[in-house]
Amino acid sequence: MKYQQQELLDALAVDFILGAMKGAARKRFQRLMMQQPSARQTVWRWEQHLNPLAESLPATAPDEAVWQRIQQRLGWTAATAPVATARTGKYWLALATAASLLLAVIMLQPLLLSPVSQQIAIIQTSDAKAWWLVSKTENTLRVKSTAAVTDDVQHDYELWMLPANGQAPISLGLLPQQGERTLGWPVEAEGIQIAALAVSLEPVGGSITGAPSGPVLFTAEIVTL
Repeated sequence: MKYQQQELLDALAVDFILGAMKGAARKRFQRLMMQQPSARQTVWRWEQHLNPLAESLPATAPDEAVWQRIQQRLGWTAATAPVATARTGKYWLALATAASLLLAVIMLQPLLLSPVSQQIAIIQTSDAKAWWLVSKTENTLRVKSTAAVTDDVQHDYELWMLPANGQAPISLGLLPQQGERTLGWPVEAEGIQIAALAVSLEPVGGSITGAPSGPVLFTAEIVTL
């Protein structure tokens, strides 16, 4: 593909943000965001354009079956036999996303009660299974891992900030494979608009080049509360 063409980048960015991009295509675009500043800038621009539209939509109460499935996914209730309907398949992505958001609220509740302005991100798989919950205050990042994280004694997961201005990714530190960890916010990242966060798989101790050297596993939007 000719990734330098702005029309193509616009189309890919919208698919990425709306979740229409799946599997290998999503992983390729995540790598492109790490490597090509114009891709990061395009995603950031479309996020600024689409987010207000989403916020303007009227609130809609979900079907009771959706909440039941969320509770089952979180292990709060026993699973019941599904009732087949024409719309069953359409609920799964919404269900998985809602469960991840609910899990984030539960795990980050002490932080959300703080009067200090915060930003949060849910780092999750393409099927909306949360791996890490990230909360940013002025000078620190608090990261909580979930049970879904795959332990890897031969590698570390490294967190990166993707600047909206097209600068190179900035390392934010190594993510915990269990429990939680507090990371300092790097001086070189101060005052820079965040396009997204990304996670790469690196040798133990992290990248020695100052840039992602392993595969990009995840990207995530960070939102202000």
